[in-house]
Amino acid sequence: MIILGLDTTGSQCSVSLVDEARVLAHICRDIGRGHAEVLAGMVEEALTKAAVTPADIDRIAVCTGPGNFTGLRVALSFAKGFALPRNLPVIGIDALALTASRLDPTASQKIAVQQDVRRGEYFYAFYEKGKVQFPPRAMTKEALELRAAEKGVDKIHETEIDTRILAWLSIDYDPADYPAEPLYARAPDAKLPGGKSLPKIETPKTKAPKPEV
Repeated sequence: MIILGLDTTGSQCSVSLVDEARVLAHICRDIGRGHAEVLAGMVEEALTKAAVTPADIDRIAVCTGPGNFTGLRVALSFAKGFALPRNLPVIGIDALALTASRLDPTASQKIAVQQDVRRGEYFYAFYEKGKVQFPPRAMTKEALELRAAEKGVDKIHETEIDTRILAWLSIDYDPADYPAEPLYARAPDAKLPGGKSLPKIETPKTKAPKPEV
């Protein structure tokens, strides 16, 4: 099985190709903006490095956020478009669950993960023995620290996205349980005509990360 891993949720644009045992190709560049302009070329570069073709790919794993409205949709849209002709499974894993899985591969610890989403807010999630106890949601730094204290954790880890691990984690994941749906940092600031607000974006449910890595 060959898995394509993608991430465009932050300043980096990352592409990985792995099989069950090894990394076939990995490209990660800090580009700031312009993910839509470079992602396809990076995927083509990774395919060349790995000496595989698009027809060799069996599934796609994509980081679903949190991230800004435009950036994270680049990889999600690309993944779904790439998968469509052969109806490939597309698995979505958010950055907090990905980080928790990497830090606790044996599912034996308490793990708190945060990501700074600016404007004085942080996305925070809490995992215990591989199961999510507090799904990702935005809160202030003060509220985050209070929540962590209530959960009895001493350290809150920063998210770290590695598309190689993302791809490996997805091998046994069911797309029905891990849909490729965006986890936005916040609702868009745009307004509908007449001053109406856009519908509130709910945080998607997050299932416990599996410690296969």
